[in-house]
Order: sequence, then C-alpha cells, then structure tokens
Amino acid sequence: MNPATVLEDRATLARVRGRLLGLGYRLTGTWADAEDAADEALARLVALGPGRAPDNPEAWLTTVATRLCLDRLRRRRNETYVGSWLPEPVDTALLPEETAERRDGLRIAMLLAYEQLGPNERAALVLREAYALPYEEIAGVLDAPAATVRQWASRARRRLDTDLRPPGRAPNELIERLVGAVLSGDLDATIAVLTADARVISDSDGRVNAALRDIVGARKCAWFMIKGAEQTGGAIAPVEVNGEPALAMVTRGILRVAQLAVTDGRVDRVYFHCNPVKLTRLPLPEDLPVPT
Repeated sequence: MNPATVLEDRATLARVRGRLLGLGYRLTGTWADAEDAADEALARLVALGPGRAPDNPEAWLTTVATRLCLDRLRRRRNETYVGSWLPEPVDTALLPEETAERRDGLRIAMLLAYEQLGPNERAALVLREAYALPYEEIAGVLDAPAATVRQWASRARRRLDTDLRPPGRAPNELIERLVGAVLSGDLDATIAVLTADARVISDSDGRVNAALRDIVGARKCAWFMIKGAEQTGGAIAPVEVNGEPALAMVTRGILRVAQLAVTDGRVDRVYFHCNPVKLTRLPLPEDLPVPT
C-alpha cells in the first residue's frame, strides 16, 4: 500500500489510526499515550522524503508505534505515582471496531493484568494474540530473535492463565444486587455479594481524596462502599466503560467511576477511578452534577 493512500484516504486513515490506538492502549493502558504514539507514528510517515517510503506502511507504522509505546511504558514505570495505578477508563465508542473476543483484551481487568508483564512480554503477546502477527514479524518490531519472541509470548500467556488470571465480567444481575445492597445500606447483603478477599482499588495519584492503599476483605469493602454511596446524595448514574457496565458518581464534588469484576460468581474487584486526568474520555449523563 502506498503511504499516500494511508494518509490521504479518510476511511483508510481512520482504520489505520484506530488500529494503532488499540495497539497503543493495550501496550500502555492509557488512551493519552496511545493517541500520542499513533499520531507521532503517522507524523513520522508524513516526514519521510521521496524514496524513503516503506514498502508496507501499515507494518512500518505498527513497528514505530509499538516502540514509542514501549518507551512511554518504561518511562512511566520509573515515575512516582501516588497510590494504586489503574488503566485509564474510556468510552466504549472510542475503542477500535474488533471482534468481541479481541475486545475482551481491552477490559480494565485485562489491561491491569498486562501491567504485571515485562514490556517485551506484553508487546509480544499483544502483537501475536490481538493482531495475529507472525513471530518473525514481531521479532522485527522488537528487534529480537523469533525464538525469543515466541518464548516471551508463551510465558506471558502462561502467566495470564495462572497467577495473573484477571477476574471476569460482572453480569448485570450481580451488579444490580450489589448496587441495591449498597444503596440500601445493608451491610450483610453487601458482604454476601463479595468474595471473602474482595479488594477495592482506588486510583487518584494523590490529586483527590481517595484511599491510597487497597481495601481488602468483604466486610471492609462493603463498609467502604456503603459510606461512599451515602456521600453521593443520589448523584449516581450507569455508564458504559471499556465495553462493560460501570457507575459514575459524584461525591463531595469529585467525579469517580466504579467498575466491578467477578470470580466464582461474586464480586472480587472494585476499581475506583478517581484521578481527574484519566476521566476525560467518558460518556457521562448530562444530568450528573460533574464538577467543572
């Protein structure tokens, strides 16, 4: 494909950029980094002079965007972050058009599991499983032998299937049970919906008032959620984030978004997104009193 076709045809450019965004989001866990990497890769393609255009522009863009994302990922891991870190939640409508199976890799729980992998393992797995690239092509992207890339991807998949296995999607009926119990202030009913070692993870980077350490245990988590709901004054609304149901709420003038994940039919994880920097790409209802 001629580079001009990628850059000048709107439909092709939208498709290619969407693919790069999906790649970047899987590799970094933040939409901002994904956008930066995608746009910089496209800008570099534009900057190539006559005679320097790649034979396969999409493969070239994939290589450049991947390396840019890995640079951002490594740099971020050397930075100080206050409290727990969670992937950036985004409006489902922003996600690239993919099969349901591939979109499962864009859930917050899965992105958080990716975060526990080494950068090379993460990239090898994403390029192989989400984009079906041959190991030889991934080897060129990561500048490593194909045998090593195969080992990275295999090790990453093995870890995700065992010690890093992410909790599953929360069915609507379980969400409704938990929300009903929390809003009614019923501590026992709330505990009954949670696993014994349930965990509430709050991401704020110290920018707003939030728990800096994970809250662990069904009773503590239930108490935390009930008290938090009391502070909303009813300012709670359902939203869809990363292809899953979520709840947007305003407590003491602060926007928060909560998502659930389950293990063995009970809520195992509650992700509280509180960092305002990460809450700019969400489909919020107009009647929710969101702070400006």
